[in-house]
Amino acid sequence: MKLNLNVPCIRRGLLGPMTLLLLGAPALLAQERIERPAWVVGDVPDTVWILLESSVAQRDSDEAKALLLEAERLARASIVGHEEDVGRRFALAAVLGMRTDVEGGRTKVRTASRLYEELGVVLGLDPELAQARYMMGRLHAGVRRMSGVTRWLATNLLGGAILKEASWAEAERHLLFAEENAPSVPDHHLQLARVYADTGRPDLAYEEALHVVALDARSPMELAARAEALELLFELAPDA
Repeated sequence: MKLNLNVPCIRRGLLGPMTLLLLGAPALLAQERIERPAWVVGDVPDTVWILLESSVAQRDSDEAKALLLEAERLARASIVGHEEDVGRRFALAAVLGMRTDVEGGRTKVRTASRLYEELGVVLGLDPELAQARYMMGRLHAGVRRMSGVTRWLATNLLGGAILKEASWAEAERHLLFAEENAPSVPDHHLQLARVYADTGRPDLAYEEALHVVALDARSPMELAARAEALELLFELAPDA
């Protein structure tokens, strides 16, 4: 399903972002199981990515964290004996990346540090894996968005010194690579749009967010990306 953001009723705000999101939800909810999403690489066990996707659809934050902890356990178990399997290593990185979104305080910082280390392993195995480059770009942007206190903790305590070099320029470089090399993943476009918005380039942010809603949403994570892109479009839309 594709949405035309040039339709007058959308431009003028007569339909809200969540209403538009629900227009694409019935097809997804009618499925017996979640489709394998575009971000999954290689022969990752279904249980890992299904738990991760399910955490996105979980409204209770404690339940979401529990799902992610179980996904992390299974992801780590799947790596044993397959230490150089890029897909399995990236699945662990994806789980850690999602945990950095839902955790707070010191746990967030520790998880971000572990994510950085895991991405180093993945990119050492495949420097051009678009999904890993995306995650690295998102990590750089996430550190730049941290509050002053949290960033200080991340760069001075808890083993977070590896994050000292986080920058908007590196975030953009990695996300551009991911967007160009794996354009079917909605969040690649969304995170690049967010970086453009955060660095004062609303026109580029708007164009990139349009790419998100032009893609079919096949999973909870992709639906969440569409919802966030719609909100960003409404924030950035020129006056009708």
